[in-house]
Amino acid sequence: MVSALAVSLSGLFAFDFTSAQKRWWAIQPVVAPKIPSVKNHNWIKTPIDAFVLSKLESEGIAPSSEANKITLLKRATEDMLGLPPTQDEIQAFVNDSAPDAWDKVVDRLLASPQYGERWGRHWLDLAHYADSEGFKADETRPRMWRYRDYVIKSFNDDKPYDRFVQEQIAGDELFPDDPQATVALGFLRNFPDESNAEDIPLRRQEILNDITDTVGSVFLGVTYGCARCHDHKFDPILHKDYYRMQAFFANLKIEDHALMGTVEEKRSYQEQLAHWEEQTKGIRDEMHNLLQPRIQAAYNSGLRRFPDDVKQAIARPANEKSPMDWQVYWKALPQMEISDASAAKALNPANRAKYDALQAALAKYPKPRELPTAQVMLDGSSAAPPVHVLRGGNIDAKAEEVRPGFLSIIDATDAKVTPTATSTGRRSALAH
Repeated sequence: MVSALAVSLSGLFAFDFTSAQKRWWAIQPVVAPKIPSVKNHNWIKTPIDAFVLSKLESEGIAPSSEANKITLLKRATEDMLGLPPTQDEIQAFVNDSAPDAWDKVVDRLLASPQYGERWGRHWLDLAHYADSEGFKADETRPRMWRYRDYVIKSFNDDKPYDRFVQEQIAGDELFPDDPQATVALGFLRNFPDESNAEDIPLRRQEILNDITDTVGSVFLGVTYGCARCHDHKFDPILHKDYYRMQAFFANLKIEDHALMGTVEEKRSYQEQLAHWEEQTKGIRDEMHNLLQPRIQAAYNSGLRRFPDDVKQAIARPANEKSPMDWQVYWKALPQMEISDASAAKALNPANRAKYDALQAALAKYPKPRELPTAQVMLDGSSAAPPVHVLRGGNIDAKAEEVRPGFLSIIDATDAKVTPTATSTGRRSALAH
């Protein structure tokens, strides 16, 4: 148990882990175990068999007899694909007397698209995959399926695990030329979200808590969430460590229309879009002027819902907004916006006729073909809001400020981070 004498919040004392905590099994270096010696060597086909047989022999249990071919095929097919074998598959395997018949079955199952569907679902469960936001409104996530398909394809492609991890934490930063690495950031977008919440800072904190908990449990294999409110009662995880981990994600913003494409494809699309916008500026300005009263009314109506601190953050001029102000603004904006189509419904007949004529004129300028988009989380800028330890996990009980870092019992120093023009670079440091 973490020592009651340790003061992890005040920052006045260095935390001194006990010798027992330093022997915590989860942080010990991984070493190859010695293969046990066994009596029945003829039963051994792989090193794993030696561990199984050693345990059986220690209990005085003899191995079961070898399964017949039909039983083997059923076990393998149901384990790997989640489906029973077909009659044709059973007959083919029973009739195949070649020495490598079993190997061919395993290779066939691994090559099946159903393999990724069967085993990818376990990863999707860990990632809390969902096609809607949860909470009361429970809006759909219309492009979240791209992340589901990314996971399935990663399993079917036998993607190396280190690459799989890095893509889901910082794919946009580490592999900017790979569209699928952007889709992979859907991992960070799978939190439940009360998207119409009025307390934007609290909503943001709840999102960050979910991301921190999920990253801790999935990639570290520990219940990190216990340290949100206090030092972990059983494992050597400090209250401070929870927020050091959270600081890696402090600058994330929801991006539900992230462009998928190579760097060159995105550059080309942006250039074509800029040209189209220049050609159509006059028409679009006229359309906007017709819709502006309704758009402004919706903005004002949405703004009134928020508490004063949120209103103030939204109202500050762009050049005066702090990183936290931008976080509030980005998360509040969807509640104040309406689509042009919705605004157009409020036009009187005369203005609607003008709007329709302008739409027809705009249609003469074909818009560049859009790139596919994905629902992900991206850094909002190169500067992140400060992150504080929250006493008891209470957003209103800020203690010391912390920088991105790892479990103190492994590495108590701050992570080495290199910002870019568009990102804090924190996720890259964590992914590595």
